[in-house]
Amino acid sequence: MTTPLPASPDGHPELAVAWVLHGLEPEEDVAFTAHLGDCPGCLRIVAETEEVTTLLGSAVEPGAPPSSLRDRILAEAGESSSSGSGASEASLLASSDRKAPSSNVVPLRRPERGGWIRRTTAVVAVAAVLALVVAVGGLIAANRSLAEQRDAAAAAAARGQEVTEMLDAAAQPGVPHAVLATPQGNFVGLVVDKGQGPEVMASGLAPADPDHTYVLWGLAGRKPVGLTTFEMSGSGPVVQSVPSVQAAGPFAGFAVSLEPGHTVPATPTQVVASGQTAG
Repeated sequence: MTTPLPASPDGHPELAVAWVLHGLEPEEDVAFTAHLGDCPGCLRIVAETEEVTTLLGSAVEPGAPPSSLRDRILAEAGESSSSGSGASEASLLASSDRKAPSSNVVPLRRPERGGWIRRTTAVVAVAAVLALVVAVGGLIAANRSLAEQRDAAAAAAARGQEVTEMLDAAAQPGVPHAVLATPQGNFVGLVVDKGQGPEVMASGLAPADPDHTYVLWGLAGRKPVGLTTFEMSGSGPVVQSVPSVQAAGPFAGFAVSLEPGHTVPATPTQVVASGQTAG
């Protein structure tokens, strides 16, 4: 690593993991340490790798080796020491009979086996931890997706229960309710008053853009009363209660308008559905 590394949102995974595992050469370690403070991608990978290695360390319970293994290692060490000393004496005797080498002979450099062994081990460890980081990230994403699906299913079930209760209440004699329909006669909602103020169930209305909202109006006399705003999500019916301070009925009917902004205006702008109260 002779040139400075560029900062990157994705970082440099191989170098970052090797740095955590102390698998870089000294000059590489110095260069990467200097680079780390300016690279958010590498900082993220280092943090994730350290977290994974910490989890791995805490997941393994320490255990003492069996006593038989210790005895066998000590015995083998004693044998190696004895044979090694004999070999040393023999080599010294043989060397005294040999002619000393000429000073002009250039000795060959003995390869440092430990260096490439450590290097290979570090590369294998880096690859293993990289795969583990990817796997853990995938599991976290999968768990998050499952949790979101579970929450969505629970919300849909609760919304379905509310719709069922409103339909059952509207079918009861004496319960005020109004069926909301477009000027073309398409059903888009239902308003039911179960004794605690009106509730609106809207279905079939297109989701409004971010700059508009739907408003429910109560029709009493010649002046409509703005009751509440509501949003259509596009994922099913929406059920919403009217604040008690606004529910000053009884109302002869109800209407829905599409309004700019996110507050109830003084009068409706664009009425999209309406219905008369029955029951």
